[in-house]
Amino acid sequence: MKSTQPQQVAGGTKTIGGIAANSLMRPIIIILAVLHIAIIGLIMQINATSAELSETMKTAGQQIEEATSVLAGTSLLSETSTNFILMPVTEHGEVNVDPLVAFATEIQRPRRGNQVLERFRNYDVSPEAIHHLTAAAGNSELLKEAQLHALALINSVYPLPKVYPLNQIPLPELTESEKALPKEEKLAQSKTIALGAVANMNKRAVSQNTNACADIIKANAGAKAAEIGKKIAILRVVLLGGALLIMLILVGTFVALYKQMIHPLIGFVQLITANQPLNEEKGLQEVRMVASAYNSLRKRRDALDAILRSAAETDVLTNLPNRYRFEQYLLDAGESGYSLAILMFDINFLKETNDTLGHSAGDKLIRKAAECITSCFGDKSFRIGGDEFAAVVEDCKPEMVQQMIDRFREVGERANVSISVGYAYAEKINEATIKQMIDEADKLMYAEKQAAHHHRLAR
Repeated sequence: MKSTQPQQVAGGTKTIGGIAANSLMRPIIIILAVLHIAIIGLIMQINATSAELSETMKTAGQQIEEATSVLAGTSLLSETSTNFILMPVTEHGEVNVDPLVAFATEIQRPRRGNQVLERFRNYDVSPEAIHHLTAAAGNSELLKEAQLHALALINSVYPLPKVYPLNQIPLPELTESEKALPKEEKLAQSKTIALGAVANMNKRAVSQNTNACADIIKANAGAKAAEIGKKIAILRVVLLGGALLIMLILVGTFVALYKQMIHPLIGFVQLITANQPLNEEKGLQEVRMVASAYNSLRKRRDALDAILRSAAETDVLTNLPNRYRFEQYLLDAGESGYSLAILMFDINFLKETNDTLGHSAGDKLIRKAAECITSCFGDKSFRIGGDEFAAVVEDCKPEMVQQMIDRFREVGERANVSISVGYAYAEKINEATIKQMIDEADKLMYAEKQAAHHHRLAR
């Protein structure tokens, strides 16, 4: 629709023709508003249905995890009890308490067979799944009773220390005939009870029934998910139709307004892409205001960019590259084919230093640790957490890395800094993923850290 607008000019009145924006935009806005409301409704319905699908799969996953926890708990009890039964005393003649501690801790966790089964009776699962879980729970309880019986026999030969959590193990009372058995027969009978054919049969039954229960839950969840997926697909088709209609309206509107509004901005887009200042003397007043504001912001951005980049990539306390730089480096390294070693470090006893000497002493310890690491591994050292560091060695051999670690330990001892270290090596970086290497290095480092803490406790 065309309209005219009088404008006062020197020497008279000038009539300007054209399309009235209100006449063109009002019906378009109304139509778009209606379509958007309809699309919002569809999106909400899709989200609700998707949430139902997600909840279905999440619930199934939780149920499967809880069901398989019976197997996990049973396996851990079997492993730890077996370790103790096979070697109840150490070579020094002391009771082998380490596996018993793990056994006592696990037996108190709420994933015992009957406990899980009781919770499962409140879940919406098929009777068949309950049946298999019931069988698994029964076998698990039998296996646990056999293990406790075996431990009670060994306890009568090698009394367990009366300390927590060993004193929480519910050992059964032996019969008079069992108490009268010679020590050798008690030990032999404990192995038969916990490791014999009946125990192995119960282990297999727990595994088979737990897996069968998980398979049933998974199959039922998959069937329900398929039904919900069909509903989502239909809603998405309707949503796509509405979106296409909106797109057609917007394209028509864009074509109509292109010459009036968009053309002056095309040059701005090109200049912004090229990181050039905008021309403040072309276009409408609003466009010129945008150009002026952009130019002002650009100047401020350039002034702050260097400061922000340094702050974002550098650890303030140690002046080392931070976790962001570490991840960026590994992202680039993952595309190369050379050998690589990733080392993970963790400062030992930092919390004790903070608690006893104060955080300023802890900060000093962190800086000393950073100096030790950088002195041995150079500029590819990073601080990735509070007491965590990392380093990368390129184009190296395992023996070279080990030499560097040996030198690092010497430097740490001279500086009186205890730092646990673990590393992973790949001959060609594309043969092993970065995540696997980090996990391996972190695992070795954590094992060394635990050993350091155990050593201090032992002293």
